[in-house]
Amino acid sequence: MPANRMKALQIEAHGGPEVMRLTEVSVPEPGPGEVRVKMEACGLNYSDIMAREGRYLREIPLPHILGHEFCGVIEKLGQGAEGWRVGERVIAIAQSGGGLAECIVAPAANLMLCPEMLDPPQGAALLVQGLTAVMMIDNAARVAAGETVVVHAAAGGVGTFAVQIARARGARVIGTSSNDLKCRMIEELGAEAINYTKADWVREVLSLTDGRGAEVILESVGGEVLARSYREALADFGRLVVYGVAGGDVVKFDNYEILASNKSLVGFWLGPHLANHPNRVAMAKERLVEMIQGEKIRLIVEKTFPLERAADAFEHMQSRKSVGKVVVTA
Repeated sequence: MPANRMKALQIEAHGGPEVMRLTEVSVPEPGPGEVRVKMEACGLNYSDIMAREGRYLREIPLPHILGHEFCGVIEKLGQGAEGWRVGERVIAIAQSGGGLAECIVAPAANLMLCPEMLDPPQGAALLVQGLTAVMMIDNAARVAAGETVVVHAAAGGVGTFAVQIARARGARVIGTSSNDLKCRMIEELGAEAINYTKADWVREVLSLTDGRGAEVILESVGGEVLARSYREALADFGRLVVYGVAGGDVVKFDNYEILASNKSLVGFWLGPHLANHPNRVAMAKERLVEMIQGEKIRLIVEKTFPLERAADAFEHMQSRKSVGKVVVTA
């Protein structure tokens, strides 16, 4: 392959897995204040599926290289990209995508050094889901010690972070999942587990809380799970944090229902925080690294796929077979 060309997983139309193409594109040049990073690992997130399908919360211009989260080594500095050196291993969130490529250009201000205790796949698993979990728990839900927190999809990428962070905040955690293997992992992380394919999860939550319900529920599915979380499983003055719509089903609440419920609905989307609240994000990054260094968080990278098999990585994640994080490597 010519030196100015690289491999990338690109889409030219929105749709299912069939729109993804591993193709050759030009190696990007860093502009002012930017750096070019040689990708070592790129973490997959459900937002990548939404971007591919055209369901993301902002417009995705086409053609588009998928991937929002990466770890790699700096190989070229743009003019004015101060404070960095070629050869340093860094991690970052690429808000405009581009992570599933051999090289990525990103603003120098978005980078952070990869913590020394993390290998590249772990580094690529840290920021999107880790920041989502810690900011939901600390900023959106404001979890307090002694409260009960229900984490849906608790064996997934955000879920495994959320279980551990809520536990570190002194909360009692109940995690829901779809099979016994995932439930065992949830229990290993210190939570009580409910297999929702074997029991009614709302009834189980109410039983475990003596009928009160949970003070906090973290929800990313939508549809019936969202509706029942708010209407049946949430305690009085509880906080339901909605951070995803994996199922695609919309639930409508009217103001009379919200008025009468004595409960709170809180939305959380990491994207705007990255651009609009850099200081808040920087503090959350510090809390994440401190918890990893203090061994309060264990990063779970379940499976890695080479870039040539990135489509298989998407299939594995979307089929709900995965536990923890799925990562694509260079």
